[in-house]
Amino acid sequence: MHLIIYAHPDSKSFNHAVLEQVTNTLEKKNASFKVIDLYGINYNPVLSLKELKGKNSEQTIEFQKMIKESTSVIFIFPVWWFRAPAILEGFCDKVFTSGFAYHYKHLFGVYGMPVRHLTDKKVTAFITHGAPALPVKTIYVNAVKYRFILGFLSFCFSIFKCKIVQFWSVPFVSDEKRKSYLNKVDRIITNL
Repeated sequence: MHLIIYAHPDSKSFNHAVLEQVTNTLEKKNASFKVIDLYGINYNPVLSLKELKGKNSEQTIEFQKMIKESTSVIFIFPVWWFRAPAILEGFCDKVFTSGFAYHYKHLFGVYGMPVRHLTDKKVTAFITHGAPALPVKTIYVNAVKYRFILGFLSFCFSIFKCKIVQFWSVPFVSDEKRKSYLNKVDRIITNL
């Protein structure tokens, strides 16, 4: 089962077109999937003190079960201020918790080394940018991609099973270019 975690509020956005392409391609393959539409369910991303202390809500427990049952996790989100939308950041804070997604271990004399729990899953992330690739990749050393991989995915998943796909200048490129982006989504999901 593929689990899609989608974070964009506008059903007319390019991110929504990516979501539709992913689900259409999975349906063509007769693959089973579920979608967590964070804005669609009006998800509350704020981590409470209870949750911080390890008391997960029923919703979080259900999301963790969905992740555990999945063979792949697909993220779809835009970049806002060099990070994912706050709703997705909060989802990661609340769902990918210590004990579920990883735990800490004393290793080689160092305390607090993370041990991943979700290494059997493939991860694909479709990330859209309003910015062009050149300044983001050079001046900002592709901070979004590496923060997402190293600051999040590497704690929970095998980074060798993670694929990050970035689409650049989305509001400014031609319809033809956006269509080529969607064709790329189709190819990647077809081969997933």
